[in-house]
Amino acid sequence: MLQRPLLFPSSSSSSSPSPSPSPIPSSIPGPRTADDIPGAFRPLKPWLLSHLGKGRETYAAHPCTDELESAVLAWAADLGMSEEHIEITAEATPGHLVGLFAPQAPWHVLLPLAKLQMILFWLNTVDLGSDRPVGRLMEPVRETLEGGHAPAGGPDILRPIAALRDDVVAAGGAALIPGFTELLLGFLHEYTARQAWENGEPLPSLDQYLKHRTRTAGIVLGMWIQRLQPGLVGPGERLPGPLLQLMKQGSLLVGLDNDLHSCHLAAESGERLSLVGVICQEYGIPVDMAFSCALTLNAVMRYENANTAATICADTSLPDAVRHHARAIFYWVDPVYTWSLETPRYGLRSADVQDLAPRSCPAGE
Repeated sequence: MLQRPLLFPSSSSSSSPSPSPSPIPSSIPGPRTADDIPGAFRPLKPWLLSHLGKGRETYAAHPCTDELESAVLAWAADLGMSEEHIEITAEATPGHLVGLFAPQAPWHVLLPLAKLQMILFWLNTVDLGSDRPVGRLMEPVRETLEGGHAPAGGPDILRPIAALRDDVVAAGGAALIPGFTELLLGFLHEYTARQAWENGEPLPSLDQYLKHRTRTAGIVLGMWIQRLQPGLVGPGERLPGPLLQLMKQGSLLVGLDNDLHSCHLAAESGERLSLVGVICQEYGIPVDMAFSCALTLNAVMRYENANTAATICADTSLPDAVRHHARAIFYWVDPVYTWSLETPRYGLRSADVQDLAPRSCPAGE
């Protein structure tokens, strides 16, 4: 059953009493500007993560998690990827991630999904930087996906992209490749824009940033490959507009979650671009207030996403596959959030964060 996350209660509400959220700390040690996002995040962390967890479910690991992790590490080694790539693979736990968000998928779908997540982690961690601009990858990636093999002398990242294409085609997903190609090129294009912002260009407006974040979260790419899963709108079928909209909403929500729990790590590494920094710029407010605004935006987007999914599922004129697919798409956000709490990449599990009871639900309903 789809759950609709509730927005924060208004102070003017006259309805029956309900527990009030703990107040945002009134005294924030250290600077209160966007120049010190890590300094503002640390004292806010328990408050922030407790509210991010409200109305959510967390999920138990998939029984094939360890097997998936081993398979992806072996795949990276067989492709001759560098030690840096192997280290990222081990730290990012892509097998755990895909087991959480696609628990009903068979192995021939889970493994390509895990490989895709690994490619996205590699692009974000290894191939993003002023000395290795992501924009240089657009034409080689197009050639790889359209031709079916990596061009000679191309960047290392093309080998796993070509191998992933082979897996998708072998699983009966040849019809997915053109759409996947355009989605991945759009992802790379947005990273080119991001590099300009990181290199001193003025930060985008909030509207521009939300569009950018929808594409760079990379979630739509995974949802596209998930169409290999039986019972969903398959590779050779037209994907209805409402499902595309739901995919975009889910991708943005995952991006917003990520911004709220990892922006301090990005800022510590020297990155300028973040939801919190953009809100500070847009409204001229201090960083601690921007965290509160970002959290409210996240809640509003979650409510909108739940309404979209519920509307699709209640429409009996739609085929069963479309409504089942809507549930599968809607299911992504909280499992990805579960992974973010547990992955070593973010270090969010600590004594000052309220534990959320895991739910053992394999169906994603």
